[in-house]
Amino acid sequence: MSWLLQSTLQRLSTVSPLKTAVRFWERRKYIRRYGYENPIMEPGLLPRVAKHKRPLAPLPTYTPKDVWCERRALFGRNDYIDILGDGKIKPLDIMTGVPAWLRGFQGNEYQMLLHKRRVFHSWKYSRPTKYRDMAKRIKFLYKVLNQRTKT
Repeated sequence: MSWLLQSTLQRLSTVSPLKTAVRFWERRKYIRRYGYENPIMEPGLLPRVAKHKRPLAPLPTYTPKDVWCERRALFGRNDYIDILGDGKIKPLDIMTGVPAWLRGFQGNEYQMLLHKRRVFHSWKYSRPTKYRDMAKRIKFLYKVLNQRTKT
């Protein structure tokens, strides 16, 4: 008798009614969002609808890039500095337009700001707003690097 009871309970427990998701299940006295046109295409896959006035944009015509423009022609020009010399000149020596405290620096933004804070410690009195902004950025990066990221 127990096997009959178990088999019926098993069959009844596995059968579940189909559930249909309905967005607005309650009836209202008014039309919901009257006049609103939903921008999402509901009926099908093709995006061509008669009520849209602007046609689909065609693919632009292919124009080859100028391989000898200044940016591309001079790319990598400092890769082989002093290749025929005795090796005394380093890329670090010919860097121009870079502050002296930043020349040859290798590290992330947090390390760079810590170094900058040591170099410009006088900003605390002469430029308090810039110093405060730098300190805020250091605080934020400290939290991100030490509390939010896995090591």
